[in-house]
Amino acid sequence: MKQLKLFGIAISVLFISCNEKASDVPRSENTAEVETPLLGIDYEKNDFPDFGFMVSPTDYHTKYSDQPIFELKADFPKVKPEKMPNFLEIDFKEDPLAYINAVRDYSFEGNLPDWDPFKNKIRDWYHIPWLHPTTANGGYPPNGGTEGFRGLIKEAPLGALQLGPDLKGIDGDYSVYAITLVNDMAGYAMGRMWKDPKNPNVTVLDKRFKDGGFPVGTVFAKLLFTDAPKGTDSVAYLVNPLTWKGYITENFWKSDTRVVTDVNLLQMDISVRDPRADRTPENPEGTGWVFGTFCYNGELNKENKFMNLVPVGLMWGNDPENRINKTTPFPPIKTEVNKELLETVIFESVDLPPQHLGWNGRLNGPADLNTVSCLSCHNAAQYPQITSLVPPNASPDGGLEPPVGGGNDEWMRWFQNLECGTSMSDEVYSTDFSFQVAIALQNFFDVKNANQQGSWKSEYKSVVVPIQRGDLTVPK
Repeated sequence: MKQLKLFGIAISVLFISCNEKASDVPRSENTAEVETPLLGIDYEKNDFPDFGFMVSPTDYHTKYSDQPIFELKADFPKVKPEKMPNFLEIDFKEDPLAYINAVRDYSFEGNLPDWDPFKNKIRDWYHIPWLHPTTANGGYPPNGGTEGFRGLIKEAPLGALQLGPDLKGIDGDYSVYAITLVNDMAGYAMGRMWKDPKNPNVTVLDKRFKDGGFPVGTVFAKLLFTDAPKGTDSVAYLVNPLTWKGYITENFWKSDTRVVTDVNLLQMDISVRDPRADRTPENPEGTGWVFGTFCYNGELNKENKFMNLVPVGLMWGNDPENRINKTTPFPPIKTEVNKELLETVIFESVDLPPQHLGWNGRLNGPADLNTVSCLSCHNAAQYPQITSLVPPNASPDGGLEPPVGGGNDEWMRWFQNLECGTSMSDEVYSTDFSFQVAIALQNFFDVKNANQQGSWKSEYKSVVVPIQRGDLTVPK
């Protein structure tokens, strides 16, 4: 704890140094060119840039004026909301399918079809600020940051055969882009963190500090899109797609050129701070969180295409006692459900396309690695980031053989059941299972440091690692 206090003092010095000179939050080079009254973008209203990459105003008005322009919603509530989400009346262990569908309906209500919280007349939803800049210092993902049509952030590569036998892949890999909404409970926590937009409070989500962590009733809802398939490639369940336009890189790894292209809905992820998952004497391994995921199945061809999202499963723990080193190789032909898992439920439905799932059948979505799980990755969310997102040898994934070292003591550090608001590393701050918050804080301080043209002693307290899916290299 003493080490944490010293680290916190050093960080505080960094905050003060950053704010000695009054100035606006820096705008990215690409953002500045579209911040004009003509487009209705009010930079001062939120004190945060809206996005990082966009076509020129001329191109927008001559070619893409039928498309939206993303606006960040960050007018976070100053008072903690009193009303809890209605789905908390459902026990996620007793009726997991009813639970995940109720969370889906709660997330959809008022946000469809545009996923625009400004248009929601039913309840308040928000975005996470500071996801707009490109990744600094060769970090992950390459040439990342949010685009200006929908606020999609570059998230992960999507390789050959990952979605099925007819996806042969492209040079540099397909890409996955995502946009997340958070409800009013999460918005309240974000408002505490970003009360001063030029001086974020990094202790807000760490339970070692007063009221640390996201409050009970927090909901994250994330839509994930991909530019797959292209050319002769195909994915059976991505027919009748729900398609948006995005300003994205030509491929994940090898191109920094952005183009306007179609992206198709692939997946939806939800996470909930549910009090029934809390750590108690009766539940000593509780994490406080429930994670769920959906896979798009266009073969259902429902009129409301968002309802083509089929529940994959729920998880509320990592089953840390289960060390069997097994994965489902690509392409997934059949969803292999592990009935021995006690903290993951997979929904076996004829509507669910074949899934590779995560390590030994734990929950993961089609865009995710087959060597980890939803919770094991989010265990590592922290600021500054000194822990890899995944265990050693967890990537690249998809091969016929399970990962080397899977199930050993080092590997299982990622598969422990951490309590909400707790970091895997005591010397840094928890971002309470949110990697997007961790990325946002890292982006903020990277930009501040670059503008100050200097460094601080606090940056040398620990070895910082890039937020990335393990030891990934650019495919040859």
